[in-house]
Amino acid sequence: MMFKKLRILGLGFTDEEYELYGLGGLSDPARATQYLSNRWNDLYFRPKINRCQQRHVLEDKWVTHLYFLSLSLPVPKTYGMFHEKHGVTAGGRPLRTADDLRDAFIRNCDFPTRLVFKPRGGRQGQNIIVCEVGRGDGESVHVLFSGKKFSLQEFTGLLPRDAFLDYGGGYDGWLVQEYIDQHPFMKEIGPYTVNTFRVITFIDQSGHCKVQMAALRLGRQGSSADNWDKGGLSVAVDLKRGRLGKGVSKPSYGGRWTAFHPDTQVHLEGREVPGWNSIVEVCERAAKSISGVRSVGWDIAYTPEGPVIIEGNAVWSLPLTQVHTNGYLTDDVR
Repeated sequence: MMFKKLRILGLGFTDEEYELYGLGGLSDPARATQYLSNRWNDLYFRPKINRCQQRHVLEDKWVTHLYFLSLSLPVPKTYGMFHEKHGVTAGGRPLRTADDLRDAFIRNCDFPTRLVFKPRGGRQGQNIIVCEVGRGDGESVHVLFSGKKFSLQEFTGLLPRDAFLDYGGGYDGWLVQEYIDQHPFMKEIGPYTVNTFRVITFIDQSGHCKVQMAALRLGRQGSSADNWDKGGLSVAVDLKRGRLGKGVSKPSYGGRWTAFHPDTQVHLEGREVPGWNSIVEVCERAAKSISGVRSVGWDIAYTPEGPVIIEGNAVWSLPLTQVHTNGYLTDDVR
């Protein structure tokens, strides 16, 4: 048994991957080669497939938003990019001070409104701030955050100064977006966060777009994001019908498989996602619009009006989706 494990780990897998993919239960250790390890994904596959500089469009969430908006792809309502030196609204007005924010909210908000501030170059759900803005007397606007009431000036002073370190610290600023209102189907199974589908697209050598894998990320009670690295669930999604399978947490959070959401106790396995074909269609359209990045992990929220692109990732979590398959390296992928 120990020799078998060493043989598999020698292929580049970590102990966590060995446990997550159930590699110890394989009758033939050679079948482990159907799985792509994080090590070989990072060293070989991703640098080769996504070497085009278009990937920087996906890293810069502000540029991504403006580009997809120009193509009439569904994106969240965004007030602009807030930064003390070069903040700007989508309409070209400055968005650099608390007064600029107030003016943008008064022009565009139906008060009260829930908002999301997220780093322009953020990754893995870090430093996402959810708040609510309300209007007081005259032109005053206040912010409710962490159970307390702040002026806009006070709130902007609370924004962390070290939130722009991802991607080498090249993307300063905060995207200011309206909080996503989820479809009733999503609210029922996961009301605690905005839950997203991670859909993997691939542009093949002939230029055709293929949807390879998908999973639903469900947040847990008490969390601000659906991120798998923060204890959320990764739920299998059948590509043809949008049918949900079982969910699993990361091994660092127990690695338990379940047919139910552990907080709501809502049954997941066998339920079909309404409008699944529209989610696939949006991902294919987005992938074709940035075809130089051949392998993308799309984060898609599902609203009463349909799917909304939260972001696309040239560097996406392989285990999140591969855990629900018999390995990413099918004959077709190879």
